[in-house]
Amino acid sequence: MISRVLIPLLLCFLGILSEGSSDASHSPVMGILAQPTAKGDHLYIAASYVKWLEAGGARSIAIQDDLTDDVELDELFQQIHGLFIPGGATDEMSYAIQYLLNKAVESNQEGHYFPVWGTCMGFEYLVRFIGGDDILQAGYQAENKSLPLEGVVRTSFLYSDDDIYQTVISRNTTLNNHHLGLHPATYWSSPSLQSVWEITSINHDETGRPFVSTLEPISDLPFYGVQYHPEKNAFEYATYPHTTLPYEAIDHSPEGVAFSTALARVAVHLARTTLERNDRHAYTDPDRFPYVYTYPQQVGTAFEQIYIIPKSGQSEVTRKSYLRNGDMSHIPKRSYYHIQ
Repeated sequence: MISRVLIPLLLCFLGILSEGSSDASHSPVMGILAQPTAKGDHLYIAASYVKWLEAGGARSIAIQDDLTDDVELDELFQQIHGLFIPGGATDEMSYAIQYLLNKAVESNQEGHYFPVWGTCMGFEYLVRFIGGDDILQAGYQAENKSLPLEGVVRTSFLYSDDDIYQTVISRNTTLNNHHLGLHPATYWSSPSLQSVWEITSINHDETGRPFVSTLEPISDLPFYGVQYHPEKNAFEYATYPHTTLPYEAIDHSPEGVAFSTALARVAVHLARTTLERNDRHAYTDPDRFPYVYTYPQQVGTAFEQIYIIPKSGQSEVTRKSYLRNGDMSHIPKRSYYHIQ
């Protein structure tokens, strides 16, 4: 009698495991750039970017900004299904990110699909990578400004959903935090930029100065860039410590959160296309390239949470000690930081 009950339950359990394993195999892995902290003693990734990608169905691993070894960068590139360049304050593009962008170009030109997504600083990196270091203009007054998108191209892939389109054109949904920008006139004077991207939205800063806020590809390079921060609507509340007072004007309305997660699904869809089409990329080495969420976290004000990532030059023993199953006594359990 017991066996008659247990056997069906066991088969059901195994079926669930099998189905879950199958689903997990369709989850792409994104590489996220880890940047230096203000002190420079280690690197960091804002947890909101990791959560944003997870909301779209992707996992992520860290790309250390200070990597310079071509072999290691090649191996890392093979582990990921897409490259994510986040916002930040690192003006100089590192060797690692330029190398991986060149790898992405090479892969796509050879017919092996590989997407890149740039947010804020990542948008600026993409524009500079294609258009040259002097392509951006400084002096934009677009810090802590949530804006509706202007001039949204109705055939845009990112804003194709009717509800999302209505949200972005009618609400102060997109948070901007930048002083650099791409002037639309600069785009129209750059054959390089025009050969890769279409402008699908613009905005104006406090002084009325226009800047490009969305670039979508018209070439064989699936490189997408947004000058604003879509991750913040769902995953950053930006309140002063121990208060509910916000210091960033983030739209946390149901419409704003729906916009954020919808864009996450679009970004991850791009990486999932790599998973389905490009057999050159497979996440096979979690020991060398662990998931970002296995690293310790800190909480603070610039971001609610960051993951602490070791620098590439540190020894293997030191690097492993950062992981949650290692000795983390050298990492503060809780601290308030402000990253410039």
